[in-house]
Amino acid sequence: MSGVVFGGRPGRIVTDPYATEFNELDIAIFDLYRAQLAKGQNIIRGRTFRNCHLEGPSVMLARSGVTFDETDFGPSGGDIASLVLRPASSTRVVGAIPFEDCAFIGCRFFSVGFTGPEVFLQQVLALETR
Repeated sequence: MSGVVFGGRPGRIVTDPYATEFNELDIAIFDLYRAQLAKGQNIIRGRTFRNCHLEGPSVMLARSGVTFDETDFGPSGGDIASLVLRPASSTRVVGAIPFEDCAFIGCRFFSVGFTGPEVFLQQVLALETR
């Protein structure tokens, strides 16, 4: 498997997981979350991601203030519903990585499921599939 690069393309990996702006980077969502947990914080808050490739496997919990502009939610095999997970509880979602007050501009997701308020889930479900 020579030539395969894991953890992002050279020069495009996160060097500061606590930055508030991420531009043209390859980001493993769980690595970003793990850095937050190391600081005693259990949410990713107040970040802007521009032209980034965000990868799982993970489930993103989109809380208040999360916006997506020109975002590619990732391969769905023609069924966008495969990217949406509805929680059975109305108060908690265990195992999902929470984001709040974050903007995703021109980003691409890969191997990420999405959950959150029903309004958000309906917006994702209304997207064109590929």
